[in-house]
Amino acid sequence: MAGRFSVTSARGFADLERQYRAFYAAVAERRELGGGAVVHELRPEVGEGRITVYELLEGVTLTLYDVEFHDELVLDFDLGGEYFELEYCVDGLMLLQAGTGASVFGAGQLSISHSRASAGRLTRPAGQRYRGVSVAAERAATTAFFGSVGAGAWEESVEGMPAAERDAHYLGRQAPPELAAAFGDLFLCTLPVRFRALYYEAKVMEVLARIVSRDDVPRGPAQPPLAEYEIERIRTVPALLMENLHEQHTGESLARALRMNPKRLSHGFKQLYGDTIFSHHRNECLRRASLLLVETDLSVAAIALRVGYSSPSNFCYAFKKRFGRTPRQYRVGRRSGAGGRGADAA
Repeated sequence: MAGRFSVTSARGFADLERQYRAFYAAVAERRELGGGAVVHELRPEVGEGRITVYELLEGVTLTLYDVEFHDELVLDFDLGGEYFELEYCVDGLMLLQAGTGASVFGAGQLSISHSRASAGRLTRPAGQRYRGVSVAAERAATTAFFGSVGAGAWEESVEGMPAAERDAHYLGRQAPPELAAAFGDLFLCTLPVRFRALYYEAKVMEVLARIVSRDDVPRGPAQPPLAEYEIERIRTVPALLMENLHEQHTGESLARALRMNPKRLSHGFKQLYGDTIFSHHRNECLRRASLLLVETDLSVAAIALRVGYSSPSNFCYAFKKRFGRTPRQYRVGRRSGAGGRGADAA
């Protein structure tokens, strides 16, 4: 279980950094890279991937995310106006909810933090890869990155936007090509570790310059945003399907049950989970089956029935296509590999 965590800046920025370190320690193993860089490798029971953190000039933190959690992870946040952050999604998605609204924050989008207190929630859906770049700091520390132009350019350009437009940039808008390319360079840098901080500092200055110029400021959303109530309804779909495995659901029947437009439901689910409703459901059924194979002595036929397959042969075909091994091969391999209870002839 990935779990639920919370962070607050109420006790100062240094304490906020401590809370993030505690969060990383709860889900990952820490490894020093040198050159001011630390890698947090997700534990196998939590997920796959890593979170890499670089300390830049004046305490500015650059964080690179390349993660996929087995179970949903929720991070509640309560941040004061002294907190500054830019987050760009290279690939994947997460759910962002705040007092200003809710959004599915996805590929190519940039979120620009407010200069006022904000509270809300980030949700990383289970099984959804997320790759992204975050630049975070105590707001006063960012002055070093504006050089001779001065931090006042940010106040005039970004904070001077009309309130509704500023809120939209906080929830995430599509980044123009040049700005997206700069974030892509941050994510893909292959320089030797000890030189990366210098490269990253220059790139962060480029990103800020492009944003304050307003020529490269993110514009309209990539697709019509989902309302918060729609997001909440869509998030009930996986559990609804799991609770009624042997019912013949369709997109239309689910839409009726949720009182949503079928196209809106289908489009919104793809936004939120990165997959179609029934493809995601099949993968979740097979993932449950993989756990039952390792953790129980149920026969393959009984497991097939438990995850919604009336035909064991259809289940075996789907399982092998998904995992590259038959259910029995998977059971033997996982148990022997884990030093467990040995092979089972179910």
